Amino acid sequence: MPDVSNAAWQAFKIIPYGAVLHVPASWEALPPVPANGPEILRATGGPGRHLIVFKMPAGGRSAVQVAAAAQERLAAHGFEDFTRTEVRFAGLPGAMLEFATRNNEGTVTRRTREYFAVRGSAAFALGMGSTAWEEHLPLIEEIAGRFELAE
Repeated sequence: MPDVSNAAWQAFKIIPYGAVLHVPASWEALPPVPANGPEILRATGGPGRHLIVFKMPAGGRSAVQVAAAAQERLAAHGFEDFTRTEVRFAGLPGAMLEFATRNNEGTVTRRTREYFAVRGSAAFALGMGSTAWEEHLPLIEEIAGRFELAE
């Protein structure tokens, strides 16, 4: 796996929300899909490399509480193998939620990681998944580490 930290990066400024997503220069931004709920940006780096940024009301909840609510919704849609961890995300106290998608035989076909942070009354989530988890995890971590929430 090449060293992703030395690759060329580009910034997608999500102006109305005061967020900046940094991705490799070869990636492109895509419009949100309204059926996904509070999605504000999606981006792709080609087949199997996608991410989504969500913004939703925090409702007075912490990032850990927002992640717990997301886990409940995801579990109701059939996702499994959840782990939730407190982490720093976007320079703030945050949470990281990991989960899996399984096929009918029970084999994991995709792993996903979502990062959560709360700024004021808004919660932000950055979700990225992969069918080649070990290969894509360094990039997922690098993208999450570069995500910014402006004041």
